[in-house]
Amino acid sequence: MHLPTQMSLRVFLLVFIVAGFWGKKGAELREVNDDKFKPGQVWSYNTRENEEASTLTVLRVDEYSEKKRIVHIRVDHVHLKNCHGGNAPETFEHMPFSRESLDESVIQALRNGPVPDFHDGYSEWRSAWDAGKAGFYTITVARALDASQAVFDQGIGCSK
Repeated sequence: MHLPTQMSLRVFLLVFIVAGFWGKKGAELREVNDDKFKPGQVWSYNTRENEEASTLTVLRVDEYSEKKRIVHIRVDHVHLKNCHGGNAPETFEHMPFSRESLDESVIQALRNGPVPDFHDGYSEWRSAWDAGKAGFYTITVARALDASQAVFDQGIGCSK
């Protein structure tokens, strides 16, 4: 498993504890079509400073109880910093967000393209969801990336 994948899984699990919603054990999910967010869409979003080239790609939209939706995305061209000068994630291959949080984050759809492979990250998340041990982000994409930086720092011994 390469660094971005490892970090995205660790980061999303920890951030849910801080800022997310835990799935109700057994909460049924089903893939749905959404009026706004379609798989393969690449969006600009309100990025963190110095990440203006970062984009997000819609991977899948799921629905659970009473039309509550989770939009699964990939985020490219992020710049996490490594205090040791080594490698740091530049891509988060799978991040699940509430539709409302994603709606608050995006600026405009830029283009449509193929859906990147996200099977591994989604499968791990889905297994945890089905067991009642995973949730989704209820904060903006930029705030989730800030939290990811903090988790990355701690994981490599750069905590302040």
